[in-house]
Amino acid sequence: MVLPPQSYKDIFFTLENDIAIITINRPEKLNAIRLQTYHDIIDALKEADASNDCKCIVITGGNNTFTAGNDLTDLVGDRAKDVMAAVQSIFDTVSGLKKPFIAAVEGIAVGIGTTILLHCDLAVASDKTRFRLPFVNLGVSPEGGASVLLPRAIGLKAANELLLTGRFFTAEEAFAWGLINKITNQGGSLNAAMKYAAIIADQPLEAVLATKNILRKNQSVNIPETVAGELDIFLELAQSKQTQERIKKITRS
Repeated sequence: MVLPPQSYKDIFFTLENDIAIITINRPEKLNAIRLQTYHDIIDALKEADASNDCKCIVITGGNNTFTAGNDLTDLVGDRAKDVMAAVQSIFDTVSGLKKPFIAAVEGIAVGIGTTILLHCDLAVASDKTRFRLPFVNLGVSPEGGASVLLPRAIGLKAANELLLTGRFFTAEEAFAWGLINKITNQGGSLNAAMKYAAIIADQPLEAVLATKNILRKNQSVNIPETVAGELDIFLELAQSKQTQERIKKITRS
């Protein structure tokens, strides 16, 4: 069923067979995430996690694109502070979810489109997906706990390469590093993610919630504190003259 859409402008939010599906919907911007999008996703995540009718949450992007990352126009001027607050909030939310959280990725996964995968319990991507962490290219630093979670997930040398060069990398590389669980044909990621979600939703909920909680506790990383420290540096860099000029040049091109 389609849940009440009145508060959601940039996403679709549905509930099917105990599975909540959040679909980023800004096709004209390659699903780039602006402040409104952040608020919509955060509210939907909280609604799904609190719902007795939801046992698993899936996030994806419409129009065969996951997300191009932050909408760079929101990083110009004083709006960067509001973006940092929203980024802190979304990672506080995903790191505190009780329900399993699965990503279905198509097209491109840039910036937060990749770092959010570090907080997903499972992730699926199509073979045509391209990932990128272009923070240094924009003149800023990593966010989303990537400074800790990415080296832990894929190894320090690989994390250094991706964060210091900002290069695109493939689904095959992401799978080999353990960043995603499965590669599908183009257009097949959501179906594969839903199959995972259906298996999870069929398990005793109390056991699923307990297992996720134990796994999270034993990782011993203070995600909100890590994200906050990263965002302090990100904001300082984002507000520098050099970075502001760089972002303005990119958004005009």
